[in-house]
Amino acid sequence: MWPVENLRTYLSGSWRLDRAIVDHLLSSTGTMHGAAQFNAYGNSLINEERGTLSFGAHEGLAEQTYSYDFSSSDGRALVRFRDGRPFHELDLSAGETIVRHPCEPDRYEGRFTALDENHWQSDWTIVGPRKNLTIVTLYTRP
Repeated sequence: MWPVENLRTYLSGSWRLDRAIVDHLLSSTGTMHGAAQFNAYGNSLINEERGTLSFGAHEGLAEQTYSYDFSSSDGRALVRFRDGRPFHELDLSAGETIVRHPCEPDRYEGRFTALDENHWQSDWTIVGPRKNLTIVTLYTRP
């Protein structure tokens, strides 16, 4: 783990992303390879992820956008979905954090780890009657 002194500065800019997906319900695996861009917008960073998703027989473009709101002065970010709904808080000042997001009837648990100044990782476990997934994403500065 690598403690992050300034989360906004750490995340800002371009990252390569490599994602591994395991769907335990379907006994299927997939990958996504692409880029994540964190651009400043007021008190926030807008994270736009784009890449090629390969999952089972499907291969195609995948996109996601999140907002990282840095309105508080404590260095944490409130991560929001594209439509503004809160997703989770993110604090990497200790180098790692665990977050939870209830999405009834499923439960999302994430672990975020800063590995060093050029690598960080998110690990999501999603469990419930509709989903049973493990998603691991490695972000690397190009």
